[in-house]
Amino acid sequence: MLPGWWPMNVSLSRRRLLAMGIAVPFVPRASSPLPPVPPPPGSSAFVSVAPSRLAETRVSIGAFGFSRIDANTIRVQIAGRNGVPANAISAVLNVTVMNVAGPGFVTAYPAGNARPQASNVNVEQTGQVIANLVTVRLGVNGSVDIFSSQINDIVVDVNGAYVPVAAAVAGGRFVALESAYRAIDTRNRGYKVSIGGVERISVGAVVPAGATAVVVNLTITETNGPGFWTAYPMGSALPNSSSLNADAVGQTRANQAIVPLGSSGGLFGIEVFASYGGHLIVDIAGYFTGDSAAASTVGLFVPNAPYRALDTRLVALYGRLYPGWVAEFDFTGRAGAQAVVVNLTTTATRGPGFFTGYPARTYRPLASNLNASYANQTIANHAMLRCSTAGVAVFTQSGGALIVDVAGYFTGIPLGAPLPAPVNIPPPSQMPYFLSIPALGVAAAVVEGITDDVVDAGYVGHWPGTGLAGQHGHMVLFAHRTKSTALFRNLHLLAVGDEITISAADGRVYHYQYVWRQITGEDSTEIYSAGLWAPLPSVSLVACSKANLLPTDTAYRLVVTFSLTYIEPG
Repeated sequence: MLPGWWPMNVSLSRRRLLAMGIAVPFVPRASSPLPPVPPPPGSSAFVSVAPSRLAETRVSIGAFGFSRIDANTIRVQIAGRNGVPANAISAVLNVTVMNVAGPGFVTAYPAGNARPQASNVNVEQTGQVIANLVTVRLGVNGSVDIFSSQINDIVVDVNGAYVPVAAAVAGGRFVALESAYRAIDTRNRGYKVSIGGVERISVGAVVPAGATAVVVNLTITETNGPGFWTAYPMGSALPNSSSLNADAVGQTRANQAIVPLGSSGGLFGIEVFASYGGHLIVDIAGYFTGDSAAASTVGLFVPNAPYRALDTRLVALYGRLYPGWVAEFDFTGRAGAQAVVVNLTTTATRGPGFFTGYPARTYRPLASNLNASYANQTIANHAMLRCSTAGVAVFTQSGGALIVDVAGYFTGIPLGAPLPAPVNIPPPSQMPYFLSIPALGVAAAVVEGITDDVVDAGYVGHWPGTGLAGQHGHMVLFAHRTKSTALFRNLHLLAVGDEITISAADGRVYHYQYVWRQITGEDSTEIYSAGLWAPLPSVSLVACSKANLLPTDTAYRLVVTFSLTYIEPG
């Protein structure tokens, strides 16, 4: 599944003209000239390189372009090869993993350096073919090391490189669009890219003619079968490289690409070849300037050693995101940045759906950066995301854990953040529950209803009409003290310091702390009200009782109330 319509920060009048098929030339927004400032240490400019293959480990088709460091690591020379400048300090590579022996991961990092605690490509099953774009600093002799946790084959294609700069430059600077722009979605026209077909994509609506390369997110869906997709300059020959791979019918996959620009037949843009066909969606994130642009220090790339900016699996943060939630993250250098380069990874997904990164506290665009195809999937994608003064936001359609690793940023000015911070409200928990009372050694299922057929069967009954676990309200649970399994026989022994837990079907665990106990009559209103004095959310365990708290007399009820202290996310 892919995103539907959402507001975008783009001129409506221009959109209407484009929708009518009227050509509207790109006109850069006027701005006041900035005084010259030296670039930050480590700054670099992008050099566009024609897509080509640097390394191939498959012996069956002629392995080349690498040396083996150990059983799990290869080294690939980048600088000085295939159009990459000899003084390059970072490179943009497309790393494809195939012929895998089982689940695992692949990490690219500067040659000769210690391997970071991060991954670039995630593999889930034997035989999978999957790729990801990687922005990586170069190490010893301008090389990168690529580690594989499992037996596989690796294919490395080059998309571009960065060279050091110490002053303002004209070309090689990244210009991030304020909002990602959807250039094509073949689903809207009703037919797919054919087997062996080529789709021409014009970018002139948002990219000036002097630009050298465009940054796109390629998404394929409803694929016809296993095959590869290649993005390359319009009007050029199909290169020996790939941008994206499918390994089954009906897949949805995404991968970012930096593609040199070309022209043909009066159009300016890129072409995408499909070896086996399917639907294609192309979202434009920005472009790189050419030599005709004014010299500036805005848009230079400042690389860093990869670091983790967000891991929602940490309970102190978001946990496993629910559908419709928005997670925000910040990064080092954001005050002087227009965009950040990240690897987005989702794991423990809740189902099929997309993730969209965009400037925090601005309107979410019609675009996607990462796609999950099923529940409990792990998948990653490279992204170059515009930021705001509040950082970067990531929306999830269907939920899952999110990990963000930062590779660097592009200099500039962050957008404003006019909208309020997102409010993420967990969905209501769903029964059946599982109640645990460690102090009494009780562990039992909780089902709806307090009639005899429920509690006589040995269940804890959820009092109809009362709250659910985690809701800002009061829940009441009932069980026997002498009949059936007598789950609540020793309810009177619970005291200050005791805790109970209620586990929900979606994996959430609700922890409650003892507050007090009270004897009431048998009136339901009195029973319910007895628990309302405790801080909400709360739960009362209720059973028949004698006036002295002991089992049992149907004329009285023992009400033991607990308040929620924390929730383990599902």
